[in-house]
Order: sequence, then structure tokens, then C-alpha cells
Amino acid sequence: MPTFGDTVAAFVAAREYDQATLSRLGFWSDQFGDRELTSITADEVDAALVRLAERGRLKPTRGQETRRAGKPLAPASINRYISQLGSVYKFARRLRLIPRTFVFPTANIEKSPEPTDPERYLRAEEVERILTVTKVMDHKWGRLTALIVLAYHTGLRKSNLLNLKWCDVDLDAGTATVTRTKNGEPIVAALSKRAIAELRKLPGKHPPDEHIFAGRNGQPLQFRSLWLRVVEAAGLPGRNFHQLRHGCGHALSTAGVNQAQIMALMGHKTLTASARYMHHNVSDKQEIVAKVFDRA
Repeated sequence: MPTFGDTVAAFVAAREYDQATLSRLGFWSDQFGDRELTSITADEVDAALVRLAERGRLKPTRGQETRRAGKPLAPASINRYISQLGSVYKFARRLRLIPRTFVFPTANIEKSPEPTDPERYLRAEEVERILTVTKVMDHKWGRLTALIVLAYHTGLRKSNLLNLKWCDVDLDAGTATVTRTKNGEPIVAALSKRAIAELRKLPGKHPPDEHIFAGRNGQPLQFRSLWLRVVEAAGLPGRNFHQLRHGCGHALSTAGVNQAQIMALMGHKTLTASARYMHHNVSDKQEIVAKVFDRA
């Protein structure tokens, strides 16, 4: 029986993960690294979550180390740790490392209630405000407008967009292909006419192996500081780039796209992931009711 630590190492080797995911996996490896997969109990997981809550948030130092930030973890963050542990066990079951009938130690762990965040996605008018400001502020890189339009119109994750090369897009067919995704399955995203137009505007000769959203060194540009300046100037301080993906899902749902289609378009593997977009907030519901019933 492989150890939990060996299984996590194989899980990480299977595809690329962002730093937040690696951090969560690192926490679980620290807790159970030398244990056999089937020996870890729900009580031990629960005790580890207590330790996690007591530790709170971490912040990076100048080196590679992190230290406690003195702030509690949000309920949503703790829930992600639980889900991350479950994903390791799903991976182990898929590789037949554990019996199919094995009950994961996360099965009966209750997740924390998460308050509804009305600011979790960017609305169409907010995206347009950001794009208007981007056109005058991004005078050096010159690619943020195209990146924002692609993110909002395709719902692709930032990492997927930054790793796109010109050989991955077919502007005539209107498609962008992501070969490696978070859930391990490729996505062929449909490009809107506006997205195609923005891509065609980008300067350069566009050799096939070149990253579309690269910096001067040819590698994907880390544009966070530019993004923060833009949203601040647009009157939307604190908004993050990932909210464009949520905005895409919300826009699709509001337009009447069904859940199965949203799953396919956004690369979701579970109904739970796309269900968040099937419930509009109160203001959306009021607007819809007024439009349909208050015509007089």
C-alpha cells in the first residue's frame, strides 16, 4: 500500500497546479505523509482541520518560506482544504491504489457554511469599464485587453490562458484548445467574434510556439500589478482576475444557458461546480421579474 505522501507526489506529477493548490497539498502531506492511505481516519482529518484553523493564514517571506499572518482562514478556504484531500483519494481510487468501496476519511466531514458574496463575479458593465480603462493604461504590454475579453467570453482559467500558444488557437475556426486543465481533461473553447478580433490586433508575427500572452522573455507575463492598477482606476478596487470566469458563468446562466451546457463550456466535471451560476442574486431576480411581469 503506497503512503499518502507518495500518492500526493504522483498526484502533483500528473499535471501542473497553482501555488495555492500545492500549499494545500503540502499541508496534508505534513499531516499524513508517511501513513498508508487506508489508515487515515475521519477523526484524524477533523483534528488536522482544527490545527489548520488554529494556524490561520500564511503569508510569504522574502525567501521561499512562509509565516503565520495572524488572521483566520475563511470558511471557503477551509472547505478547499477538505476538497483537496478528497481529490487525492479520488486520484488514488482511479489508479486502483485503494478499493473502490473504500470510504474516504472526508466523507462525513461537514464543510463550513459559506456566506454568499455578491461581489464574486464581474458583471458585463463592469467588464466594459475595466476594458475602457485598460485601453489607456496598458500602453506597454498591449495584451491585457485581449486577455480580459478571452477570460470573460470563454470562462477559461488564468493559468490556461497564460499558457496558450498561437498553435493552440485557430482564428478561422474560432477555437482555442487547452490540452492540460485543472480536471485533467482538454477543453476546446469557442471564441467570440470580439475575442477573435482582439487576438488579430496583437502585434508580432505570431510563430506557433510563442505564448500569446508572453512578456519580453517569451514566458507568460505575471500581470497582477497591472491588473490591480486597472481595476483601481476603473472604480472596482480589490476585484480579482478569476472573477471574470465567474462572470462568464453568470452571464451564461442569465442568458438561459442550461447547466449541462455551462458544464461543457467551462470545463466543469461536477454539477456542483456549475450550480453556483444557476442561482441569481436578489437584484437579478427582481430585474427578471420586473422585465417579465411589470410591463404595464
